[in-house]
Amino acid sequence: MKKFLKFSLGLLIASSLFVSCSDDDDNAMPNLSVNKGVVIENGATVTITASELNVVDTDTEESDIIYTVTTATENGILANADDVKTAIKSFTQADLTASKIVYVHNGSQTLTDEFSFSVTDGDNVLTGIFNISIGEKQISYFYVLNEGSFGGTGSISMINRNDEVTNNYFFKANNDIPLGTLPQSMAVNDKYAFIVVTEKDHVLVVNKSDFTHYKTIEGFSYPREITLVGDKAYVSDGNGQDASNNKQNNQIYVIDLKTMTQTGQISVGAGPEKMVVSNGKLYVANSGGWSNDDNTVTVIDIETDKVLETIIVKSCPKDMVVDANGDIWVYCAGVPDFSNWPNVTYSDSGISMIAESSSKVTSYELTNIETSGLKNIAINKAKDVVYFMSDAVYAMSITDTKLPTNKFIDATFYGIDVNPVSDNLWLCESLGATTAGKVHVYNKEGKKLKNFTVGYFPNSVTFSY
Repeated sequence: MKKFLKFSLGLLIASSLFVSCSDDDDNAMPNLSVNKGVVIENGATVTITASELNVVDTDTEESDIIYTVTTATENGILANADDVKTAIKSFTQADLTASKIVYVHNGSQTLTDEFSFSVTDGDNVLTGIFNISIGEKQISYFYVLNEGSFGGTGSISMINRNDEVTNNYFFKANNDIPLGTLPQSMAVNDKYAFIVVTEKDHVLVVNKSDFTHYKTIEGFSYPREITLVGDKAYVSDGNGQDASNNKQNNQIYVIDLKTMTQTGQISVGAGPEKMVVSNGKLYVANSGGWSNDDNTVTVIDIETDKVLETIIVKSCPKDMVVDANGDIWVYCAGVPDFSNWPNVTYSDSGISMIAESSSKVTSYELTNIETSGLKNIAINKAKDVVYFMSDAVYAMSITDTKLPTNKFIDATFYGIDVNPVSDNLWLCESLGATTAGKVHVYNKEGKKLKNFTVGYFPNSVTFSY
């Protein structure tokens, strides 16, 4: 609203206010005929022409219609096209007509910019505000969650927009305090980052600005995944059943993000893992945990935190995404058979699609599963293409009625995510307990762009503005 008022006020002033510096009543008043502003992508350069900013004066040449920048832009510079690195303080209507004036955005995380100006024909003066709309925010930080080598601590690798990697980021930000064993999932909001550390049975909360420790939320038995919904967080907890086949505390814990405390718990199936939200409902994938004996998705009403229904899917559901229709795609890893170790086979594995409106399930059978990680499904920016892994990475339109056979990327990885702005795929590769892992970045056409060396057993990437 503030920007709208400033824009309207600027146009009002520009069209009505003038100062006469001459007694010559024959000098025609200039007219600010166009002040449309521009739209620009983040970090780009746009040309401002007479189609966006134009003053018409019937008795003055365009080269004599002079604009003076009275308040400069804050998130980029106004420059001449011949020297885009130097900010200018004035220009003419002739410059605009000749496409000589450009705005260069500096890539900052802002959605608007503007400059105020006065314009004169030598006698009369108009003032106005030129508005610049900047495209959606870009990702500033890429947090890679590394589970850690056997018996060692996990870590976080931070990659900034300049592709600079800081490994052991939590450790360095917190006076050499280790993150803990087997960090499993992570989420961020405007102020904090939340890290679920399974073997420590807690959720670490850190300040997003510098990653320093803010609070530790305890009281879990085997926490796995976290999902943020408004002022609440949900944490899945439970490892299935023990050696005596007794089910163990398989719950979804509710966290009040204002107080950072547990406020409730909801009983679900065995070994709850990934959670997603669609149309006011929380969907929980019950994998069976260590016992691998569940094949359900629990549906919870977010407003009341009550279970609405339990939906049967294929075996060992572990990962999920929501598509453009609000439907839920569930990656079901299947029941493993370790009898021919190291050649592990899986039964009843597949992808089950749950229609949000009816809870009807459509399942597709997966074969030749070769990926060992839990994060095996992702969705593109438009939410109309699902990426999943079995013996390779595949891309499937949400309108398809069968699984694709053509490999999108002929390799498997330990985790898969999609940048919600650029649509690039970020794929985590584990190289064992003695070799640091890697993250590979591919574009949506399947072309590899770059890779980074991170920590041991990287399982996922969290994107932060």
